[in-house]
Amino acid sequence: MKEIRPDFASLFSQYEDEFLTDLRQVLRFPSVNGHKTFNAPFGIGPKRVLEKVLAIAKQMGFRTGVVDNCVGWAEYGPTESESPDYFAILGHLDVVDVVDDWQYEPFDLTRVDNLMYGRGVLDNKGPLMANLFALYLIKEQKITLNQRVRVIFGTDEESGSRDIPYYLSKERAPYAGYTPDCKFPVVYGERGLLDLKLSLPITDDSAASIKTLVGQFDRSYLPDYAQLVFADTTAKTYQGKKAPSNAPEMADSVLPLIVEDLKTLSGQTGQFFQWLATHIGKQTTGKNLGIDFKDEASGALQLAFYDLAVTKQEVYVQITCRYPITITEEQLIAQLQTQLLPKMNLTINRSYPSYVTDKETPLIKRLSTIYQDDTGLDGTPVTTTGVTYARAMPNIFAFGPSFPGQKGIAHKGDEWLQFSDWQMMMQIYYDALLSLND
Repeated sequence: MKEIRPDFASLFSQYEDEFLTDLRQVLRFPSVNGHKTFNAPFGIGPKRVLEKVLAIAKQMGFRTGVVDNCVGWAEYGPTESESPDYFAILGHLDVVDVVDDWQYEPFDLTRVDNLMYGRGVLDNKGPLMANLFALYLIKEQKITLNQRVRVIFGTDEESGSRDIPYYLSKERAPYAGYTPDCKFPVVYGERGLLDLKLSLPITDDSAASIKTLVGQFDRSYLPDYAQLVFADTTAKTYQGKKAPSNAPEMADSVLPLIVEDLKTLSGQTGQFFQWLATHIGKQTTGKNLGIDFKDEASGALQLAFYDLAVTKQEVYVQITCRYPITITEEQLIAQLQTQLLPKMNLTINRSYPSYVTDKETPLIKRLSTIYQDDTGLDGTPVTTTGVTYARAMPNIFAFGPSFPGQKGIAHKGDEWLQFSDWQMMMQIYYDALLSLND
């Protein structure tokens, strides 16, 4: 990848300390989704970080606003009366929770040489603030923009994007924009996502030999720890390697190990685990379920086995399937149902159909060229396994922040972002916003 341009490096250096101070303040808020409370629809953490970011933006001289205490915005350029349409940068300030896999303080900014650590430094506070700072650099140079540009700060992306309908009920949708919450180059297509629970009722008391199964089970990642306790009080601890659920091939999940140990049980419980070992196990493509769909545009289906539970009445697993953009949810479910055991139930937890934009649009072509010129890397638009705000707001596609080869960083301990990458993405976004005048 190319070095930062000398002109941008010089400009950035004048504000570097200010930007790092502001980023540190934002990272220090544990903005994990919480219980609804007064004037805080998604919990006090997301509400407080939104207030801080809007205070920073106001101090920078931007026009600011907030919708229903859950989505804020800062803008520059013509006023709404002068330019009803606007270009948007849409990101989020909420973060996933932390567990005990951190070496560094999660809710702070720790810089070690070229690496910056902290929850949200990549997903998504760091990139979102990079866009605000890029717009600030334009403003400080007194560059006039021909159209209104709005940076939008969401607070519920990690828990279902319930914030965006509030915003759209009060504010006009942008005519175009991007979310810096995925990867570079431009992402024109997001695979469909189907989050499922596969369960089997237990009526023969065959699960009585298991007392408890506990672990770090969450849909955002594949677990690296669990403990199984049997009725006779003997216990077994499992340890592995965590990875985000959209990168299951990078994990050494403990769940297949538990399945192997329990498939020797008798009765319905044993039957369920034998089925699970055969049809899912360690696979990440769905081959043994007959759902290993693939296409040329977005590649192969990705299966993530992220949860397992055993009670006296039921055993179940939860999985996510991120499927190619040419496949439908109906095709996927129909094939899955042919593989289930008798009396096994399939329940849909979450469902997001594929989302595809036209990669030949002038804006996508322009941003692809900017990315390629700035980095020296291939700017051909790509698809992703991720689910972003692009699905929640019209006219949005993903653009950044991770560079090729960077995968499996978010949603786990010691989340990081290279300082040099933060500079480069800020340069890319700076150039992208300036190009709106072309």
